Amino acid sequence: MLKLIFIPFLLIITSFSQAKEYEYQQFLVDNEITPLVKSDADQTVDVIEFSSFSCSHCAAFHNETLKEIKESDIYKNINYYIVDYPLNQAAFYASIIANCNSEIRPSYTDSVYENYDVWTKSETGEEIIELLNNYGLQLGLEDEQLQSCLKDEGLQNNLLSLQVAAQSNFGVESTPTFLIDGEKFQGNRPAS
Repeated sequence: MLKLIFIPFLLIITSFSQAKEYEYQQFLVDNEITPLVKSDADQTVDVIEFSSFSCSHCAAFHNETLKEIKESDIYKNINYYIVDYPLNQAAFYASIIANCNSEIRPSYTDSVYENYDVWTKSETGEEIIELLNNYGLQLGLEDEQLQSCLKDEGLQNNLLSLQVAAQSNFGVESTPTFLIDGEKFQGNRPAS
């Protein structure tokens, strides 16, 4: 059933104008954004997710919709990118850690969203920081590397610049927002 819904959807998506395709692809190149998952299929679809770690709809997408997509035949044709679009200080903090080491990025993203109801309901900012740090440390991030990233103004400025660029280039105003081969979709939608 999922396959029957996504195949026509993917065919429609791939027929959009070259101008849109160039714009989003140039955004990826200019900002050196690499996919979390890169397809080796002949025909691929680029999916860019603009998300905030503190967004409940983003967590629902990762914990429900994306899991369903990953189990489908379509997933093998997707180049999947995440661009952080932090909506508050806690999300910005988590984004810094997520971008600290590309090797842990996919697992860190999964951990933060899987534990969304734990860390977002913490009573203090210190508890949130401790939990977000621990997710990274448990995945192999060294404490020295973590502390270095947290002090890295270049990394922080890059995250903020990407957010501004997403807003000015694609009109991203809320999370999650997706570009699927250049076509913008807002909000979490069911996979099937």
